Amino acid sequence: MELGGTNSASNLWPEPNRTGATGTANPKDAVEDTLHRAICNHTVKLADAQNAIAANWATALKTLGL
Repeated sequence: MELGGTNSASNLWPEPNRTGATGTANPKDAVEDTLHRAICNHTVKLADAQNAIAANWATALKTLGL
């Protein structure tokens, strides 16, 4: 939801934490945060960020040159 989308349950899924981690330690969160900042800074278009993370979140930053 950080990059848009509906608030419906179909747009939500659990992101489990690493065993023993304190706080939020999911590596996808850092990708989402970076994309969010890039959108707000107008260095990446929202649709491009959404497409990149939907295709493969692990490569989204590289795909967009971030």
